[in-house]
Amino acid sequence: MEKYTALIVGAKGIIGRHLTEYLSELENWNVIASARTALDYEAEAQFLQIDLDDPESVSAAAPELKDVTHVFFNAYTERTTPYEQSEANLKLLSNLVPVLEKSASNLQRILFIQGGKAYGAHLGIYKTPAYETDLRSITPNFYYDQEDYLRKQSEGKNWSWTAIRPDIVIGFTTGTPMNLANLIAAYATLCKEEGIPMRFPGSPTAYNVLVNVTGTDVLSKSLEWAALNENAANEIFNVTNGDIFRWSQIWPKIGEFFGVEVAEPQTFSLREYMPGKRELWDKIVKKHNLEPISLDKLVQWGFGDFIFNVEVDAFLDVNKARRNGFHEMNGDSLKNLLDTFQTLKDKRIIP
Repeated sequence: MEKYTALIVGAKGIIGRHLTEYLSELENWNVIASARTALDYEAEAQFLQIDLDDPESVSAAAPELKDVTHVFFNAYTERTTPYEQSEANLKLLSNLVPVLEKSASNLQRILFIQGGKAYGAHLGIYKTPAYETDLRSITPNFYYDQEDYLRKQSEGKNWSWTAIRPDIVIGFTTGTPMNLANLIAAYATLCKEEGIPMRFPGSPTAYNVLVNVTGTDVLSKSLEWAALNENAANEIFNVTNGDIFRWSQIWPKIGEFFGVEVAEPQTFSLREYMPGKRELWDKIVKKHNLEPISLDKLVQWGFGDFIFNVEVDAFLDVNKARRNGFHEMNGDSLKNLLDTFQTLKDKRIIP
């Protein structure tokens, strides 16, 4: 059996964490999990502390990278403006790749995460279903910058690149506030504690549009598939659970899971109203002897304001990956959400 060495960059994020756990369980992978600070979970992987924003930190890690065959790049940094964000996120990648090229003599592929933003989802509307061949939207967009960099950098080299485009990623983590499952779980918990219905906080129109999500299980499998599939070299693939749904179809079932009443949608800003619930959250944590994780660390309310107010269908076509041999996109997104909520309960993040 051929053995590979994965460098998972951004191993503390929702995608990196689950990929680290997944590949570590497979016999044909050695895993190096890298992040700027220590991992907050246990994994059968070598931890490598790298600050990608610091070229000296990256260079210092070079001796540990000599056996790397595949890079899974999930790093991300937030900035105030789109221009600053593009520059900063391109730098994270461009600081790493030249060091890898010098150190990892058997480097085969660099895989990186894109997403709906590649289609203009962050602008509020895009053509659906979205295909990998769709035209680009207005720049700056760091997805485009990173893709163009890897296209040019890989020319004439022995390594290739692959971009994976999930949509809203669903899975357990506590260190990534831009996490929709955490947001819904915290919102439901707070509504239940206050004895009020868990109303959909977005617009009535958004309640009924078609959407899709991507579970971390299927995303991890897709990344390994793309790493080892010859047809995935220098290609882009959409990856979701494979189904689509309307919030109006699953919101009552989410309420049922949490044992909280659901009423008709009522539009309000989570970003404006929910930060005032910090003290209530702390009381819930003490009342139920939960893990002492603050509401701000668990949830980014503005993310919910955006997701729950998209008033046009928003979903990706995933047949390109299927045509090329990836056949795992047959999931149930409601089950994916409920399973994630149950994990939050089991790990005592929510009551």
